[in-house]
Amino acid sequence: MSTVEVLQATWQTLLVLFLCLAVTLPTGIFLALLIFRTDAVGRLMALVMVSSQIAVPLYAIAAGWNAGFGIQGWLTGMGWVPLEWFSAAGMTADWQRVAAVGAIHALAGIPWAVLMIGLGSLSTPLSAQWQAACDGGPWHVCRYVLLPQLRPWIALAALWCAVSVTTEMVISNLYQVTTLPELIYLDATRGGLRARTYGTGIVAACGLWLLLLGVRRLFLPDKAPATHRFCWAPGQTIGLGKWRPWWSLAMWLVVLPLIGLPLVSLVIKAGWQPVTHPEGAMHYQWDLHRFVTTLRETCYNFGPEYAWSMQLAGASSLLALGLAVVLHGIVARRWQWLVGALVLGLLAVPGPLVGITITHLLNRAQPAWCGWLYDHTLAAPILAQQFRLLPLAWLGTLVVLSSLGNQGWEQARLDGLSRWQMWSRWILPVAGRRFLAIGILLAVFSIGELSCTILVLPPGVTTLSMRLFEMLHFGMRHQDSGLSGVLVLLGWIAVYALGKTLIGRNAPSS
Repeated sequence: MSTVEVLQATWQTLLVLFLCLAVTLPTGIFLALLIFRTDAVGRLMALVMVSSQIAVPLYAIAAGWNAGFGIQGWLTGMGWVPLEWFSAAGMTADWQRVAAVGAIHALAGIPWAVLMIGLGSLSTPLSAQWQAACDGGPWHVCRYVLLPQLRPWIALAALWCAVSVTTEMVISNLYQVTTLPELIYLDATRGGLRARTYGTGIVAACGLWLLLLGVRRLFLPDKAPATHRFCWAPGQTIGLGKWRPWWSLAMWLVVLPLIGLPLVSLVIKAGWQPVTHPEGAMHYQWDLHRFVTTLRETCYNFGPEYAWSMQLAGASSLLALGLAVVLHGIVARRWQWLVGALVLGLLAVPGPLVGITITHLLNRAQPAWCGWLYDHTLAAPILAQQFRLLPLAWLGTLVVLSSLGNQGWEQARLDGLSRWQMWSRWILPVAGRRFLAIGILLAVFSIGELSCTILVLPPGVTTLSMRLFEMLHFGMRHQDSGLSGVLVLLGWIAVYALGKTLIGRNAPSS
C-alpha cells in the first residue's frame, strides 16, 4: 500500500461521502418533516414503507437498483434507460462507478436519516411551535423553530452516513471503487499486510470515534432518557391547509420510487427471460413460470447457506443482546456515558480491519484451542459481528429501559430491589417482548452483515450474504433477485416486529 494509493483512496472516500450526504440529508429532512410533523395524506403508510428499509443490507439495495438500471437490468434492456446517457453527460466510467457507490450509500442512509431527524423533530417544545405558528404559519414554524433545533439530529444523520461510507467495503468492491475500507480489504486479500494498513484503519476509526463521542448526549442524556419526549401528540401536527394535496403528492413522489421501484425491479427480474420468435427475432418479457421457478430455486438451492446464516445470526444476536443487558445492569450510572461511547466507537472500525484483528487474535498455533476455534467453529465471525451488533444492542436496550418510565424506576428503588431483582421481577416480565423484537432485528442485521465477516468465515462455511455477494459480481440474474428478495423480506419482518412491540402504540394516524 503506497502513499499514492492511500491518498487516492482517501479522495474517493470523501467524494463518495459528499455525494451520499448531498442526497441523503435534503431527502431525509423533507420526508421527516412531512411524515412526523404535518398532516400529509398517508404519512403512516409512508413511515412504514421508509422504516422497512433500515434492516436491508447495502448489497441487497444495490441488487434492487441493478435489477432495473444495471447493465443487465430490465429497464436498460428495454432501452428505457440507455447507458449512453451517462457518457453523453460527460461522466467517465470511473465517475459512473463513484456516483453509483455514493447513490447506493445514500439510498441506504435515507431511511435512517428520516427516523433520526423525525424523532428529533418531536422533541421541539410545543410553546415555541404555537408561537411561531401564530406569527407566520407553517413555513415560519419550519424555518425558525424546527430546522434550528434539528441541527444536532441532522449532524447525527450525517455521521451515520460517514460511518457507513468509511467502514463498509461491499459496495465499493462491487463497483470497483477504491475507498479506504476497500483498500484495507484488498491489502488483506493480497497477503501483504503492512503497518500502513493498520494505520489507515486506526486513523479513520479514531476520527469517527471522536465524532461519536461529540454527540454522546443524543445517545446518553445525563438526566431521564430523552425518548420519553418522543410521542405523537395532536398539537404537534402542522396543518398544511389548502396545500395538503400538493405536499402529500410530493411526499409520495419521493417515497414510491425510493421504496417501490427496486422491489418491482426484483420481481420483474426474477421472471425476466428471452423469447425467440419463429423468424429469429428475440425480445425479453416477464414470464410467470420463470418467476415461480426462481422462487423454488431460491428456497431449495441454498440450504447450507440458510443453515449457516441462521446459526451465525442466532449466536451473534444472542451474545450482543446479552452483553448489552449485562453492561446496562452492572455499570454504574455515572460511568454509562463512557461505556456507551466505547461501545458506539466499535461502529467506527472499518469492517476489513475487524476481520484482520480477529484473525490475529484466533488464527494462531499456540494455544491450540484458538486455532481450533478459528478453523472449526463460528467463533471468529461471531466475534467480528459484535463490532456491528453490540452498539445496536446497546442503543436498543437503552430505548427499552427508557420506555419503562421514571415512575417504575422510583417504585423499584422504594421497594429496595437489587439490580438482579429489578431485571428478574420487573424489567424482563414487562419488557420481554421488546427485547425479543430487538433480538430479531439484530439477527436480521447479522444475516445481512458481510464487511466484518468476509475475511474470517471458516473453511466450508458460506452464508447467504457471502453467496449473494459472490453472485452479484457476475451480473444480475434470476437467483440474485430471489436471494435479494429474501433479505428484503427478512428486513420487513424485523422492522415490523420492532415497531409493533416498541413504538406501535405511539404511531401517528394518517
